[in-house]
Order: sequence, then structure tokens, then C-alpha cells
Amino acid sequence: MHAHALDQDGAFSLKAEVNPAKNRTLGGITDRMKKLIVALLSAAGIALGSASAADSSNAAKGEKKEAVTEALVRQRVEDWAKAVRARDIDGVMSLYATNNVSFDLDPPLRYAGADNKRRAWQEFFAARTGRIAYDVREFNVTAHGELAFAHSLNHVSGTLASGRTSDLWVRWTACFRRIDGVWLVVHDHVSVPADLEHGQAVLNLTP
Repeated sequence: MHAHALDQDGAFSLKAEVNPAKNRTLGGITDRMKKLIVALLSAAGIALGSASAADSSNAAKGEKKEAVTEALVRQRVEDWAKAVRARDIDGVMSLYATNNVSFDLDPPLRYAGADNKRRAWQEFFAARTGRIAYDVREFNVTAHGELAFAHSLNHVSGTLASGRTSDLWVRWTACFRRIDGVWLVVHDHVSVPADLEHGQAVLNLTP
């Protein structure tokens, strides 16, 4: 509101009338707005904190699941190596899926299916007499979801049917898939380095 007042020269002037009650009301609204903003910011912080905690929890669960998978795959490979040393063809074949595709050390360029894989291992055993040494070294496995891949350097030694001693390291890579709750190899690759200039496999390398 405004009030008319007579100044020292006798003239009228217009002055603003201060209303303390109104100012208190405006101040109260401002205070309430401040409290509301603080409350909203606090709620947003809590929401962000909850989301961050949920993300951390999910990440931890994922890491734990992958660690369990890696341990299961590692155990599967250890059992497979034992079966190779024992000439246990059924134990060896238990690692592979029925539709496995192999890039093997021996010809052909590739083959697929459980029957061909069994035949390859049977030929491997038949070509050797006595004890077979088969060790998996530098084994590394990475898992995510329903898939896992592994690679290692495998030491194979023994006496061939010809009487010659065979001792070599091969590079082994395997892709696993969980099928009906069991981790099975759906693709494997066995190789040795090659001397391309002379067209020969290099069999005397060691880790």
C-alpha cells in the first residue's frame, strides 16, 4: 500500500507503507520452498545411491557367477586330462558336445560331430603304447553367460607304436557352451607352430 504525506515544503509525496506481516508471509514461503528443494535433492540423492548400490550388487553377483563357471570348466578340463592319461575314451568324450567342430592337429582340415571326434581319439590311443603323459599348463578360462572360452599349452608325451618317443607341446583352444546344465566343448583347436619357409611343423618348442 501507499500513503500520502506532507513533506517539509508542504508538498505531498507518495511513500510506500511497509507491511511486516506480509514480509513474514513471503519469508515463510521462501523458507518452505528452500525446505522443499532440500527434500527433493535429498530424495534424488537417495534414489541415485540406491541405483548405485543395486548396480554394485549386480556386478558382484555377475563376478561371483563367472568365478563359479570358471571353476566348473577348470574341473571339467582336469577330469578330461585324467581320462586321456587313463585311455578312457568315454571319459574323454564326455567333454564334447555332439555337434562339436574340431580343427585338429591331424588331417582333415576340420571335422564335426561326436563320431569323428571319438575316431580321432581312438587313433591317438592306438598310435601309442604304454603310458601316455598329458598335462594341461597355463590354463586360462573366461566365462560370460552361457559361453566360456579357454586356452592352454598342453604337454603330450609317450612311446609311439613304432617305438619312437614322442614329446611335444601343443596349443589348445576350446569354446564351451552350457547345454542342459553341463559345460561342453562346441569347438576346439589344436595346433603347433609352423616353419612356413620349409613347410614343416615346429615340434621342439617349450614354454
